[in-house]
Amino acid sequence: MILRAIHVACIELALLRPIQLDPALIGRPLPRDLFSESGVLLAGAGMLLADEAHFQKLASRPLYQIAEVETNSESDRPPQRLHELGKYTASLLAGPRQGLSEEELRLLARAFLALFRADPDACLGYPRLAPIAPPCLAHSLNVLFIAVLLADQLDLSEAQTESLAAAALTMNSADIPLHERLHKNLGFASNEDWVSLRAHPAQAATLLEQAGVTDQDWLYSVRQHHENMDGSGYPAKLAGAQISLAARILHVADVYCAKVNGRYYHPPKASNFAFRELFGEERAHLDTQIATVLLGRIGLYPPGTLVRLANRENACITRLGRHGKIHFATSFMDARGRALDAPRERNLETRAYAVQSLIDVDPAWPNINWPLLWGY
Repeated sequence: MILRAIHVACIELALLRPIQLDPALIGRPLPRDLFSESGVLLAGAGMLLADEAHFQKLASRPLYQIAEVETNSESDRPPQRLHELGKYTASLLAGPRQGLSEEELRLLARAFLALFRADPDACLGYPRLAPIAPPCLAHSLNVLFIAVLLADQLDLSEAQTESLAAAALTMNSADIPLHERLHKNLGFASNEDWVSLRAHPAQAATLLEQAGVTDQDWLYSVRQHHENMDGSGYPAKLAGAQISLAARILHVADVYCAKVNGRYYHPPKASNFAFRELFGEERAHLDTQIATVLLGRIGLYPPGTLVRLANRENACITRLGRHGKIHFATSFMDARGRALDAPRERNLETRAYAVQSLIDVDPAWPNINWPLLWGY
């Protein structure tokens, strides 16, 4: 019942939706707040659109409005929900295997999918800055959100997308303690560990079957998510079209997230380096058409990327641009290293706010209210 309530609450979250400003509003007050693509308030409800020039200035950029707000409770906002669901999922997957059930795992996948539908940019970016679960599960959740993004771009049905989300959530479920131990040991693995790692896709699929999962899309994705296009993967050395489309999507998302978010065997890399490797040393392993779709949608500055601007402010990319091109960032720290009272939108196409470099979170920084960057 608790999980069902979480799922329903996720669906009721506020949604930012793109709109076209109606010329009929000239000379009249705005009926609703208008936001930028990065979630920054541009014009408040009640503001008078004085004339056509005022209208054109506002209408010349992408505009968004909140479609619905069913609840204003802090605990119902996407960042808080991510923490709650992450904690619940970690306890479930780390618990006794006989406690797993197809129904509960599917409900969890639906809950994360509902959160993504509510605010995809926050789901893609916020977990990169504020870990919402232990490392192994955090990786699976990052993969889940990238996989769903790809599923939408590739026009998978809602049922196929749900199965893919469930597969991402459970792909490492057979060997979570090993993955966590490798993270703590910075990747040191014995020969026995490597044998276990190569067996985990098949073992995870078997575990899911024992939990009552009969969805073949879900099971194939889990069993095949380490198969390579050139037949060099595991556990079955499948190649090309022998690997299901969902598994190929999951594999691209898995490799990409391992590179940009880091894993126990290497630190995080910038998105441009990640894609260079996806189309370089990983090229024979992955479906490059799917990798190309990901590059076109997410670009080189995905949500959660931290940058230093020309004015020496620290800023975060919070919203995906159209066709992967980013126009705006949200500053959270001034040139003197002080946290800003409120996030400020910066136009990256102006000289003062051009991106100078990529940066990482610094432990010496003051406490940053990361949810505020996404408007929560």
